[in-house]
Amino acid sequence: ITRILPHTQVVEKSSNVLAKMHAYVKVEDEGKTAIERERENMAHLRVTWTRFAKVLVSLVMVICVVWVALLAVGNVRRRRTEIGILRTLGFRSRQIIYIFLSRAIAIGLVGGILGFLAGGFLASSWTEPVGESNYQWFNVNLLVLAVFVALAITVAASWIPAILAARQDSAVALREE
Repeated sequence: ITRILPHTQVVEKSSNVLAKMHAYVKVEDEGKTAIERERENMAHLRVTWTRFAKVLVSLVMVICVVWVALLAVGNVRRRRTEIGILRTLGFRSRQIIYIFLSRAIAIGLVGGILGFLAGGFLASSWTEPVGESNYQWFNVNLLVLAVFVALAITVAASWIPAILAARQDSAVALREE
């Protein structure tokens, strides 16, 4: 162009445009990789939290079984006189086991429902700050699962104390009082 128009000044813009275009493409690629890396990190974090939750839930279940078993043993010890009177009145071992397991089932049923409601309330209050406002905490399947697990824990933990209560000798139980 300077040969055709000798007194003009030529400013080359194409290399600046190409440089800007390459910079935009580079930033776009870096952004895509950063987003992908963040997705991978979130997936890894979710797996880690899931593992932690499984271990924690298992530990809590074991603690609950032990705790309920200790409470059931304490209940049997406190009610020795009643058990002795029931045995003297002619109650069979099966009937005494039924009495103690019925109480455990009632406690497990109430505990499962209350635990489900408390857990649903806590979950809904914790998910709103995270941004999951569409969380629906009342789920019939979760309710059934919570009640079933609570019943299983209370019956499993109360089974041996109920058998111990049924095997008590009425004379020994009444003699202690």
